[in-house]
Amino acid sequence: MTREDRQNRLAAELECLHALKKTSSVFDFESVGEAPDRYTLLFRGKGVAQDTSSESEIEYVELHRVELRLPYSFPQRPPDIRWTTPLFHPNVSFSGFINVKDIGLPWEQDLGLDVVCERLWDVARLAYMNLESAANYSAKNWFEDECHLPLPVDPRPLRDKNAPSGSNVIRYERKGARRVSLPETGPAQDVLFIGEDTPTPELPVARRVPLRRPPPNDDDLFYIGDD
Repeated sequence: MTREDRQNRLAAELECLHALKKTSSVFDFESVGEAPDRYTLLFRGKGVAQDTSSESEIEYVELHRVELRLPYSFPQRPPDIRWTTPLFHPNVSFSGFINVKDIGLPWEQDLGLDVVCERLWDVARLAYMNLESAANYSAKNWFEDECHLPLPVDPRPLRDKNAPSGSNVIRYERKGARRVSLPETGPAQDVLFIGEDTPTPELPVARRVPLRRPPPNDDDLFYIGDD
């Protein structure tokens, strides 16, 4: 890829994120320049986090900040992604790093940053987990054995301004491909399973709210994994 081709691709990704922002009450971003290769992505909505002590309680968090860097070899190589606000998730390491393959996005050159952002929001709100590729085993064990939360903890898709009220359909698209609506799994189920074979289609202050655990017989837990 020539330098001009790379600059054109970077400019196109910026335009794509501006378009995404217009469709979302959840998403915002910061960047510098007309063809940036570094972004700060912001997602305003519910997730869960745990303080550094493994004995501390799991808490709700309502602001997620993610640093995204496009390496010189982008788009041949995927973005480098690091969560900089606390998030308790099996596929987010303690240092915040994420491998896009571990969150169900095997990298291809035509995959746009808007698709990456949609998946990152699904990670934040616990609509997506891959327990077979865990980077945080403490979170993996908690979600397997202790979690009684109804998932996802935030029901909104990223493009919520265009979504029907109450819809949990998550939409993805690749550049040059038609948009695909993934099927809903049933009226009583709030989690859309996404696996490796699924088709790709002033900042506020983060506020922590202690979780109130549901009673042990709560049956709203949905296990999310490749199987």
